[in-house]
Amino acid sequence: MPAALCLLALTDACFAGFRASTGRNARIHKRAYYLRAAWRGLLGGAVGLAAVALLLLLPLVAAPDAAARYAELVRAGTRLLEVLVPFAALVVATLVAYWLLPMRESTFVILVGLGPFTLLRPVVVVAGAVWAAVGSSDWLVWAGSGAAAACVLAVEPAVHRLRYASPT
Repeated sequence: MPAALCLLALTDACFAGFRASTGRNARIHKRAYYLRAAWRGLLGGAVGLAAVALLLLLPLVAAPDAAARYAELVRAGTRLLEVLVPFAALVVATLVAYWLLPMRESTFVILVGLGPFTLLRPVVVVAGAVWAAVGSSDWLVWAGSGAAAACVLAVEPAVHRLRYASPT
């Protein structure tokens, strides 16, 4: 479960880096530009992930009932995956359709899929964090859920502000 959450967060961070860079470069051939942007997003996501890991690990190690607390964190992570995995599956299905369909149909997929999914992403992240935390009375679960949601949602604006605030 922790590995699945890390994989989802880092994949989302790559896409956040890509989104932060779109519309900022008028070149025709942008593959290298977008790959650098994805790496920047990945770096931002890794920094946020490390911060959340420290927030969770330090109190967990110091707790007298570390095993019970870890089990509570795993239950919260499982509830978080219940929200994020179906959304991620829809996004992946939309991306596969975009890559496989002819141009007109793939444009339609962007219009009805990826566009609205990008707008819904913050709502899904916050809903997942709330769903993960609502079943627990442990402050660490609430703090971890909130910090994880904040870090995931901060990657795109941070990368945009640090690197893409003006067109290149």
